[in-house]
Amino acid sequence: MKQPIQRLNLLVKSFPIELLQLILCALPDAVTLRAVVLSHPSFYRAFSAAKDLIPLQVLLNQIPLDLLPDALVVLRSSQLKPWSRERVQEFLAHYYEGKLLLMHTWTIPDAVSASVLYDDIAFFMANFTAMALAAHPVTGEPEESPLALTSHERSRIVHTFYRFELYCNLFRKYRLKDNRFSPEEQRSIFFGNYSPWENEQLGCVHDYLYRRMVTVFNEFAAHDIEWGEERVMYDTDDWYAPENAWKQGTLSLGLNYLRRLITAETYEERYQLLAPNHRSDQDFLHEGLIASNHEYEDEVELCEYSSDDERRLIHPPFLEDPDPGPVRAWRWAHEHEARDSFIFANTHRQLRKRGYVMWDLERLYKWDLFRTPWRCGEGTPFDQEQSDLEFNAMNKSFEERSKIWQRGGTGWWSEGDESKIVWKKQEPYRPRDDKPKWPY
Repeated sequence: MKQPIQRLNLLVKSFPIELLQLILCALPDAVTLRAVVLSHPSFYRAFSAAKDLIPLQVLLNQIPLDLLPDALVVLRSSQLKPWSRERVQEFLAHYYEGKLLLMHTWTIPDAVSASVLYDDIAFFMANFTAMALAAHPVTGEPEESPLALTSHERSRIVHTFYRFELYCNLFRKYRLKDNRFSPEEQRSIFFGNYSPWENEQLGCVHDYLYRRMVTVFNEFAAHDIEWGEERVMYDTDDWYAPENAWKQGTLSLGLNYLRRLITAETYEERYQLLAPNHRSDQDFLHEGLIASNHEYEDEVELCEYSSDDERRLIHPPFLEDPDPGPVRAWRWAHEHEARDSFIFANTHRQLRKRGYVMWDLERLYKWDLFRTPWRCGEGTPFDQEQSDLEFNAMNKSFEERSKIWQRGGTGWWSEGDESKIVWKKQEPYRPRDDKPKWPY
């Protein structure tokens, strides 16, 4: 009696090639396609006979057609290697002029990359939505039964996560010697091609990813001995923490890295992710979004703009949006703001936490959002005494961990608990000449 694997082998071999190709085309994603193609010679031959068609069909089983151009643009941006200013500028010029060739023959490796990224985006989108819709954007009252996402809202959020990944690929720090784009240059070649509400959407994603990452980052930075020696700040003060260049460097590593980091369950898993990818980046998205506001300040409020002012100073959206919800929400929140606060203003962080520029008009009406003008809250008063206590405690932690590192210790440290320290062979202490400075 034949074993099940032998019977399955004979069955697959008996299928006509057209049936095998139909089976491949029906697979849910490119990762599964790769596994099936490699699982049997018959599947491999069937795939090879239609290798220019099958990967695209499988991608469309996972990624909606209207989002496939985003997937392709981000894929191509990840392939600009080695990185150079000239390549980035040429890439973006073609993209924003509509000259970037979108015809593409999808290979399995390319399709797998696009499939994995879309899965990461779907993971973050579901959590972003749950967190953003958990409370009313103005009152903060819990939302018991928020409306289900519409197709427009879903596409809008996914577009923005793709834009975040595109930004990471183009503007992260690859090498110390790279002549990178300043935040002001980024405004010219990237942010300036989007409307203020599209840039504010990217601000919503930045703030969300920062909140997801920061708990893991702070815990590691507060306990890892080598990071203590390097004085990696793990501040919890919400007034300036997003500006921490170490954390911006972590955000710059992209969605797949961030997903693996926040889902890692042990110190060892986080160490494997954080230690080799440790970087500081002062010119990443936080500074880029701030600089995306107009260079020259004035005191003219949005509500005072003439039609000519609107045409000159407010860039039209890069992507046409069939629903007016995002632009209406942005105008409502900035009616009495001047153009230096149109994007990523600190006073609008609570609104961005609720993704206020992501939603259709129906949801905004349900919230009764436009009933009263937006008034920026005062926020939590800055507690200098508490800030000084936390700063001093962090400084003390740096000193304690530096002493341990100098004696040959690595790993996890807690005040009063050195049981998890790993001691290596002690060598004569030599001060580190490359010890990073605090990025402030």
